[in-house]
Amino acid sequence: MIDIHTHILPFVDDGSLDNNISIDMLKECVNQGTTDIILTPHYRKIYKLPPNVLKGEFEKFKKIVSDENLPVNLYLGQEIFIDEHYKTAFANKKVLSMNDSKFVLLEFDYDKYVDMTEIVYELKVLGYIPIIAHYERYLNSDLKTAFEIKSLGGLIQVNAESIVGKFKRIYYGLVKKLFKENLVDFVSSDVHHNRENLLLEANKFVEKKFGVDIANKVFTLNAEKIIKG
Repeated sequence: MIDIHTHILPFVDDGSLDNNISIDMLKECVNQGTTDIILTPHYRKIYKLPPNVLKGEFEKFKKIVSDENLPVNLYLGQEIFIDEHYKTAFANKKVLSMNDSKFVLLEFDYDKYVDMTEIVYELKVLGYIPIIAHYERYLNSDLKTAFEIKSLGGLIQVNAESIVGKFKRIYYGLVKKLFKENLVDFVSSDVHHNRENLLLEANKFVEKKFGVDIANKVFTLNAEKIIKG
């Protein structure tokens, strides 16, 4: 499997407090059957480190992982919170795309109605391919908006915990509808040091409920397009 949304890189956000915790998180990823991982630290509020700083921390962490001989490939991205300054952030290269590709992972305010379709459209015009992080969590997330996002060239990611009902059971109702309409592009762990990694459990569930072909697409094949550039 390929996990495109994680908070494993230490010292840069609320995902991991130190190298040892991050190594333990990676070991669990390997146990889950994950072979490739995009580290996506937050870009929001107090977590707005410059790209060169994140890249430096990423290179240091990769060296530590190499010394541990863990069988996993790491890539760098960012989970970008969309606020009133997002256009400036993109224009001034203050944010990172996924693995230096055209794909960008976007997060929205959970407590406000945000026109996600407008943001997708604007970023597509700029040449990006927007991925909506944990789509199931937002106030105005529904099938109609999902169809609009996909029609504009945006992509949809859902969290493993929402599939297996370990977070808020209400989220699974929407996730189930999204799968039935073939609107899900990625399933990710969104793992933090204080969150259980449920990617393998979610994979097995999707295989059983929606079929092996769908599971292969949302857990591996679609993500290969990002890591291959």
